[in-house]
Amino acid sequence: MYDSYDETLRAPAIAAPVAHPNGFVKLPLALVAEDSRRLFLHVWLDGEEDSQAHDHRWDFSSTVLRGTVNNSLLDITQADEPLVDSDPRLGAASSQSPGYRVIRYEPREEGYRFDASCGERVVVTGHRTAAVCAGDAYGMSAFMFHRASALPGTMTLVARGAPISRYARVLVRGEVSEGPRRWRHVGPSERRGYLREALDCLV
Repeated sequence: MYDSYDETLRAPAIAAPVAHPNGFVKLPLALVAEDSRRLFLHVWLDGEEDSQAHDHRWDFSSTVLRGTVNNSLLDITQADEPLVDSDPRLGAASSQSPGYRVIRYEPREEGYRFDASCGERVVVTGHRTAAVCAGDAYGMSAFMFHRASALPGTMTLVARGAPISRYARVLVRGEVSEGPRRWRHVGPSERRGYLREALDCLV
């Protein structure tokens, strides 16, 4: 996926953690000197999960420090017939597989925005789900569509490769607000609490 992280690490340029729209707090930990690779701690919140299936702008590997992560990997194909309105939670594939619009997730300095202008439409033709428990690791290429959920309080250590795209892609139905959205920043005391809990997992 990406090169080794054995090189010298330094503090992240932006240390403030944010509440990511996919259901977890994202805490920057370190970056590789002279490079775009990054290390993050993800802390899944109570009752949260990915709002939509998506891919990423980079390859990544993740080690589960605590809890369980459920990854559903999706096979998609271009839609060549009118889309079928179905269960939005990506059930089993069939001849009536649900259809989705592909929109772009674009990060901004203080937040992010969605761009729904590309017009691509796809159907999910298959999926498989795997549970990853504490102490186990998994990796994923940038362009693999997936949806993740985790038990409340689950923590993962994420090693992210260098970006290979300007945007990630998200599968949605219905209307999408394309205006800019701001991050919800996490305060210093909450950040320290998460870091202490992560260190406890490593002892």
